[in-house]
Amino acid sequence: MKKVFLKSLAVVASLVVLASCGNSNKGNGFELKGTLANASGEKLVLEQMAGNSPVFIDSAIVNEKGEFEFTNVKATALDFFRIKTSEANFAVIVADSTQKLVFTGDAKNLGKNYSVEGSPDTKQFIELNKELLKVSAALDSLQGVVQMQMASQKMDSVKMEEMNVEAEAQFNVIYEKAGKVLATKVLAFPGTIANFSAFNVINIETNIDVYDKVLKALKEKHPNSPYTNQLAMSVEQYKKQFDLQGEQDQLLPNGSPMPDIKLKTPEGKEVALSSLKGKLVLVDFWASWCGPCRKENPNVVKLYNEYKKKGFEIYSVSLDEEKDKWVKAIEKDGLKWIHVSDLGGWYSSVCKQFNISSIPYTILVGKDGNVVAKGLRGPALEAKVKEILG
Repeated sequence: MKKVFLKSLAVVASLVVLASCGNSNKGNGFELKGTLANASGEKLVLEQMAGNSPVFIDSAIVNEKGEFEFTNVKATALDFFRIKTSEANFAVIVADSTQKLVFTGDAKNLGKNYSVEGSPDTKQFIELNKELLKVSAALDSLQGVVQMQMASQKMDSVKMEEMNVEAEAQFNVIYEKAGKVLATKVLAFPGTIANFSAFNVINIETNIDVYDKVLKALKEKHPNSPYTNQLAMSVEQYKKQFDLQGEQDQLLPNGSPMPDIKLKTPEGKEVALSSLKGKLVLVDFWASWCGPCRKENPNVVKLYNEYKKKGFEIYSVSLDEEKDKWVKAIEKDGLKWIHVSDLGGWYSSVCKQFNISSIPYTILVGKDGNVVAKGLRGPALEAKVKEILG
């Protein structure tokens, strides 16, 4: 899904958390000892979370008093580590060579209610993780309710789509509320990589100031860290995307005439966008391989079914390169409107014509052939169509 930029840095955050800081320095690393309740001689393993496979650092045996100590930790910059007895039983710490950590927890459930003294970074991670667990519980509860309703009621495809749209709106409310709480906690201690875990929920589009402050603090405290470098690249990428949207607004301001598009349908018939003048037309740029596009399709289907008799039409322009995949996606998603493409992918003539570098992207064209709005999706698109067609 190249060139599709996610509005939250969820994917980027996951990659960054698993990045490797390396171990080139010589000397002693951080000190890590602790006490575990319900212990019975367990072997603890300390791993650095580097890449896709954690790297073994040291091991320790818990004594009869529940005490343990790792003694073979090499020097390291601030990084993510985990203490584990198994793949299912572990706790995450965030530390560097300057810290002396004292761990307290339960040997049977290391990740639940553990505490770490001597590491403000780990304390921040634990604090954020508590909020993330609340989000997860709320989402699981909502999903359970939706699934129960679907199982207990006989629904046609339209009703199911309506319920999915309603559920998505409730999911978004949960994320928005949690994002505000997490943003406040992140800003209280911006200079730590522990904050990256919260980026899965904090939407960069509405919280760019939070990302900027974290980046500034990391540049001051950890200027050479690959985490800092990766965050800088990600923020820069988003800002470029934001600037591109501004360029698109200048290129095609609302109220200006919509340039014509003439491309062929899967059957080989050329259809001009201008031929639809007199209708409210959604020009939808998408592709079969675009996950966010496919996820949005049920909302678009619902919108089309509700307003097509009122003069609403959709002119979908695909950036596919393979006709078979394009046609199968149309059929599978039930997209019963006009579809065109030159099968040029990102080299399609429309990409240059409209300065498109990410999808999904939409342009709403009024009955007079002028641009009404750009980049609308979901509830915002539905509200605009309702405003115009009633």
